[in-house]
Amino acid sequence: MAGSGRKFSHTVALKQDGTLWAWGQNNSGQIGNGITGRKSSPVQIGMDTWQAVSARYSHTVALKADGTLWAWGWNLYGQLGDGTTENKSSPVQIGMDTWQAVSARYSHSCPES
Repeated sequence: MAGSGRKFSHTVALKQDGTLWAWGQNNSGQIGNGITGRKSSPVQIGMDTWQAVSARYSHTVALKADGTLWAWGWNLYGQLGDGTTENKSSPVQIGMDTWQAVSARYSHSCPES
């Protein structure tokens, strides 16, 4: 499970079955359910199987079971890694590589190959 603090808090949790769930503040799409707006109870993110997730401030990064990297939420500094500075309210794949770990920070994200 990963979470974030401060004013723009949201929580992301990975169930044992590999499903990804999120709730809380969602002003920048950081929950990843395709819309903005606060959620006070968990909503499932996609129908995929995930292996890792990290959330910070107003963005989330996660690895699917196949090792692909996905990101969504606030992107003012390009921290999602998709080559833009536009917020994303749904997971977008970042590159074509496979990864083994990921970590979100305030204004950047760090995948590990």
